[in-house]
Amino acid sequence: MISFRLCEEKDLPFVMELDREAFFDPWSRDTWQGELQNKIAVWLVEELNNQVVGYAGIWVVAVEAQVMRVAVKEELRNQGLGLVLTRALIQKAWDAGAEAVTLEVRESNVAAQKVYERCGFVSEGVRPNYYEDTHEGAVIMWLYRKQ
Repeated sequence: MISFRLCEEKDLPFVMELDREAFFDPWSRDTWQGELQNKIAVWLVEELNNQVVGYAGIWVVAVEAQVMRVAVKEELRNQGLGLVLTRALIQKAWDAGAEAVTLEVRESNVAAQKVYERCGFVSEGVRPNYYEDTHEGAVIMWLYRKQ
């Protein structure tokens, strides 16, 4: 059974481990603690059978939400967990009053782009040389709330 809840301090060891697995630029514990205190941030953890298997977060400013990070345990990817996690995150954005959600994703990360497209996001351009490690471009994607 999949469930979601707000990320708490007790989740940071797992979240930080997953962050190191999923991203070139993992965040420090201080950064994560700051995120948990950040009034514009919403961070979710995804649980499968009471085990944390993913996390995702947004910043909501005015009527716009920016997806900060989405990650699922590597051995559990391609099973739909990222899709339901992203949908839960989008619902949190709508609940917080956002009218649009945006994100950047590596041009080479076609799997993530497909997940975002299944959630309704559309590509609206590319930021060239966005990623420090590879100088790869970032696809800019947007989702607008249906009126």
